[in-house]
Amino acid sequence: MLTVSAKQESTFEPIPEGTYAAVCCALIDAGLQYNKQYDNSSRKVIIGWEIPSETWKDKDGVEQPRTIYNEYTASLGQRSILRKDLKAWRGKDFTEEELERFDLKNIVGVSCMLSIIHTERNGKTYANVGGIIAMPKGMPKPQLSGLATVFDLDADPLERIENLPPWIANRIKNSETYMDRAAAQVQAEVEPEAAKSPYEELADGAGEEELPFD
Repeated sequence: MLTVSAKQESTFEPIPEGTYAAVCCALIDAGLQYNKQYDNSSRKVIIGWEIPSETWKDKDGVEQPRTIYNEYTASLGQRSILRKDLKAWRGKDFTEEELERFDLKNIVGVSCMLSIIHTERNGKTYANVGGIIAMPKGMPKPQLSGLATVFDLDADPLERIENLPPWIANRIKNSETYMDRAAAQVQAEVEPEAAKSPYEELADGAGEEELPFD
């Protein structure tokens, strides 16, 4: 479902507070998530951005752009934070037609200005997305360093989850959507074998050798 609190657990130092040119590099369906505090469930989507001006070195010593993610409720309701951020990012509000059905994949590869703020929790400092605005006119737009990550939990193979950052993979696996789909996948694999009759077993082996009928 890609039609419609950021943190990045790592050993890296948090991205310094400030405003950065960024580009959307990830759109991930996190499924239906249960909220114990409010005793309800809502669909979540995780959006990721690359910040080219902030880098880290991979195992081969090659500099890579830092990334940051934000999780949203997948809704464009009047009080939706996703709607507020997308409106500021686009520089305009949504039309009535767009509010009926907006394809979030449209934001992948699109640049913006990100405001990064820090929050303290349990003695640790985390970098979070504080706000998003459209790129100023005339300012160079950052480009993706590689392919974007787009994952639709309703349609994509569940095996693709293992290619996502571990904290995102774990978040998805805790969703009601993932558990329902994984259970259905197991059931689909078991049912054909259970339904097979002895006569089907015989038919499967027919033709391998002649049987002595006379």
